[in-house]
Amino acid sequence: MDYGVSTLARLLGSAGMDVEQGARVLRGMLSPWGGERIGERPHWHSDVCADGSPIEFSAAFSRHCREVRVLVEALPDRLTTPAAQQSAAELTRILVQDFGADGDRLAKIADLFLPDEEPTGFAMMHAVVFTPTGRPEFKVYLNPEADRSMSAAERTHEALDRLGFGKSWTAIADYADRGFDLDRIVYVSLDLADGPESRVKVYFRHYAVTPEYLDTRMEISAQHERGFLGEFCRKVTGITGEVRDQPLVSNLTFAAAGGHLPVSATLYVPLWVHAESDLTVRDRISAVMADLGLPDSGYRALLDHVARRPLPDGRGIHTYASARVQHGLPRVTTYWSSELYDRYPPARYQRG
Repeated sequence: MDYGVSTLARLLGSAGMDVEQGARVLRGMLSPWGGERIGERPHWHSDVCADGSPIEFSAAFSRHCREVRVLVEALPDRLTTPAAQQSAAELTRILVQDFGADGDRLAKIADLFLPDEEPTGFAMMHAVVFTPTGRPEFKVYLNPEADRSMSAAERTHEALDRLGFGKSWTAIADYADRGFDLDRIVYVSLDLADGPESRVKVYFRHYAVTPEYLDTRMEISAQHERGFLGEFCRKVTGITGEVRDQPLVSNLTFAAAGGHLPVSATLYVPLWVHAESDLTVRDRISAVMADLGLPDSGYRALLDHVARRPLPDGRGIHTYASARVQHGLPRVTTYWSSELYDRYPPARYQRG
């Protein structure tokens, strides 16, 4: 609790956002488990960060707006998925009752992702987005492999159907044209809000693929501007061609306003396994932002508030980076591990 709230306060203060509001929200998201002391090893190895940390900070930068985000996994008091489900359900209740989140759409699909019989893996992750104006926005990340009664594809298809996006499955199947073994569905994200702009996102982990190939597949979104992602990936990883050590991730975003086709598509490039230190990653991201006409001063200032050690002394702070250009407007997002347990986390999510 102390670590998370103090870090967020620095980030929001630096970005000119409401510190008091942010602190109040994050205290709610970290209760009651955030009162425990941080140990040398994770009590529950969270899916949020590569080192098992249950809290991740991120920031999005564009020419006209900046966002600060926090992703958490509510830690269970027992090392079981049913206990994690209880913690996740309690956090959802807090966000709905205390902070105005809308849980109606989640209620339509909760039984799919929080099954009663033999659940496996993580239960749910929760995120909050802060902007210079407006109320905090909340969303959840759900586990398509919540149990063995359905495949990830079957569970995702059923969830989309219940949410009124059944016809979107054609776009998803076309996007994952190599099959769901190589283009694996790994998360379903849902805005805890209601309205035509409320989003459903389907996330994929891609094996044995180049960013240029995904760039062409992302043309399924009308807003995607082709030809950018290969160079972006090369600049932030230092690698040309296929990214092997850690799979690339992408998502397709759907909203009622966009019909059955995705309103956007985003590529997430893993960073921590492709540089000797976070200093190298910082310089690469700064160079990308300069190429896109985005000042990097805000990014560097926020990074300084996240880092708890000199950037050359590890490579675990930067987890992913994403970028897209829509209608000529660039947007870069960087994701930062709290690095509570390991500053040199290994690669993960290998095939198998």
